[in-house]
Amino acid sequence: MSALVPVLLLALTAGGVPPSPSPEEAARFVFAWRGVPVGTVTLSLATREKRFTYISRHLHTRGEHVGARVREVTLELGPGETVEGRPSVPQALWLWRGPPALGCVMGREELSGREGPHCVTAIRGDTVEGTMFGQPFTARYDARGRMEALVVGESRFTAVPPGARLRPPPELFSEGLPVEGEEGPLAFSPSWPLEARPAWLTGWKAGEARTLAEAIHASFPEKGPGAADWNENGEGEAGGCLAHALRFAARASARGQRVALVHGLLVVDGGPARPHAWVRVGLAGGGTLDLDPTSLDPVTPETHLPLAVAEPGGSSVEAGERWLALLRGEHRVVRRPRAR
Repeated sequence: MSALVPVLLLALTAGGVPPSPSPEEAARFVFAWRGVPVGTVTLSLATREKRFTYISRHLHTRGEHVGARVREVTLELGPGETVEGRPSVPQALWLWRGPPALGCVMGREELSGREGPHCVTAIRGDTVEGTMFGQPFTARYDARGRMEALVVGESRFTAVPPGARLRPPPELFSEGLPVEGEEGPLAFSPSWPLEARPAWLTGWKAGEARTLAEAIHASFPEKGPGAADWNENGEGEAGGCLAHALRFAARASARGQRVALVHGLLVVDGGPARPHAWVRVGLAGGGTLDLDPTSLDPVTPETHLPLAVAEPGGSSVEAGERWLALLRGEHRVVRRPRAR
């Protein structure tokens, strides 16, 4: 599965794909990068036919165009579930139907065909730690020994429970979520707890933070999804909202200030709610200031709806879980009229 990381640098999200015909076992995983869902992977194993199928589906964006890309690989299996005629085992199969044993095997990335050492270095209860091509990973397993979650670098794969229905994720980015109600501040129903001012935020002057937001806005020659969205510091010529937020956080850090990334939804001119990212700054006199360096528009309760507040470079597990809940349709976006 680690082969997906370079493949998805310009991707955003994707919907589920049905497994191959008549599999004896199948599983589906949602892939998230920095807490944002960017695709799904479906695995299926036909034991009688000795065939393993790997399907990935991702949403790519270019300007206003949104389209899904599907890649599928079917591998014939030999003894020990190795690839027919090769000494290697399919990477995803090795991870999925585990937990794998201590030690190393020769693994094969399904999409690229690259082969190399895959090692388990520790087993702690239901969790396995190891490396794939030297890159650390952590995988968690259920009581049946099937993988529930996998973390590789900034990427995370989370199993979708059998029978669960997901909202087609391309709709989340292209069509957005419907907003119920005509006026008032945005809210989730049911609501989520949200830490307004994390303890690690530093105190900053509002004017200095606004000046930095203006500089970040001007620093992108092209505004749109690009490699900068998946760069730790938001470096690159082209970038969307995530790139602007990451670059703001990196340059604030260089000035000794710690800010937060806000994952959320944006509603413009009465339209649907679409995924967006901005920043939250702690103010020296108390309170916080939310800034949107992508547009420089004011961040208001009527336009911006926070989903999760994350530390730059930290874990985005909470954001990822909440995006999944939205994909499953467990929460709605509503407007709550102000009390008169």
